[in-house]
Amino acid sequence: MTGRSKTIDPLAAMAAENPTSPAELQAELGSGGMDRAFARALALGQTGPESVAADLGAGGVARGRAKLALGLAVVLVALGAVLVGAGGLFGGSGGGQPQFAAAAIRVAEANPRLLVTEPGWRIVRADEFEPDSGELTFSDGSHEFEVHWYPAHLYEVYLRDRATVSHPEAGTLLGERATTVDYTREEYATMLSPQGSVFIEVRGQLGSKPAYDRVLHSLRPVGVETWLGAMPASTVRPEARAAAIDRMLRGISLPPGFDASALRSEGSIADEDTLAVKVGNAVACGWVQSWIAARASSEVAAAERAVEAIEGSESWPIVRETQVPWFSNYRVIAHQLRQGRLDLGPAGYEATTDGRTFALGPAWKLTLGCEGTYRREVGEVPEYP
Repeated sequence: MTGRSKTIDPLAAMAAENPTSPAELQAELGSGGMDRAFARALALGQTGPESVAADLGAGGVARGRAKLALGLAVVLVALGAVLVGAGGLFGGSGGGQPQFAAAAIRVAEANPRLLVTEPGWRIVRADEFEPDSGELTFSDGSHEFEVHWYPAHLYEVYLRDRATVSHPEAGTLLGERATTVDYTREEYATMLSPQGSVFIEVRGQLGSKPAYDRVLHSLRPVGVETWLGAMPASTVRPEARAAAIDRMLRGISLPPGFDASALRSEGSIADEDTLAVKVGNAVACGWVQSWIAARASSEVAAAERAVEAIEGSESWPIVRETQVPWFSNYRVIAHQLRQGRLDLGPAGYEATTDGRTFALGPAWKLTLGCEGTYRREVGEVPEYP
């Protein structure tokens, strides 16, 4: 199938892959799901569509066939909070000692708490996760090893998808059935059969299968205090979230009617960079909505204020201090507003393994990570002249 060759930042493309409808697996995007997809995208550190194409998952086009890799390998969808018990992958509860605030403990209690115990490895990123979703990235300083958890009802879909990567190797890990595939001779992924309402997938590019196996088999379930204590200093816990957001908003010109209360009240654990992107996106989206409203009512001055605000995003403290590549998307949208041509069309197209094609858009919302994106089935992919 011929795909539209339109360029789009892959992080924005990834944002399109978080369905809120379990029945359909992929449907209209929800804001919480979008945020988790951004977190995953930031963790991958991808900078071009070609690099994303190496990480296709279920629901995406066959590996190497598309510029936009929109597979479930980068999706963090609703999992449903669950506790398996002290002996399971969730580890012991540990009693909830008072050094951790209650909100952080609630998040920890509802997540699979696995740690890499191979010497020299530590958590370097706790990408935004809530009691019902998440992932961790471990590193030894040279390599990374990721632990993800997804809804149990998607396990068979993932299993079929991974079987297209390589011949699956069956085994056992932590007392559960494990399936391993190799993306290359240096990169491997392992899925554990569902336990409770979730299943776990781990992935690492460690240079060889023996090196991967050593880290894989060092995974151990731990209690709440041990798990929370292993989080990196860059992690923003629920009790610190409101203060962190207020700090990130300082020095930023806010759009009319901007309300940060929803951002402040979310009870999640987040990496600081991920949270900064979420805050910046909320502001940028608000300014674009202000520009749209001003243009509709012929308020020239208000429209100009919106353009100037986004054009000035490079001076926002969170942009200067964080230096996340995602923030370059704001310049793209600022240029569109200055030209008076906001891209309302699809950002790209996705062809699924069952022969269906979906348009993803609107482009400007995906580029900024705004709410209200769509994934609509279309008859065919239009070609550029």
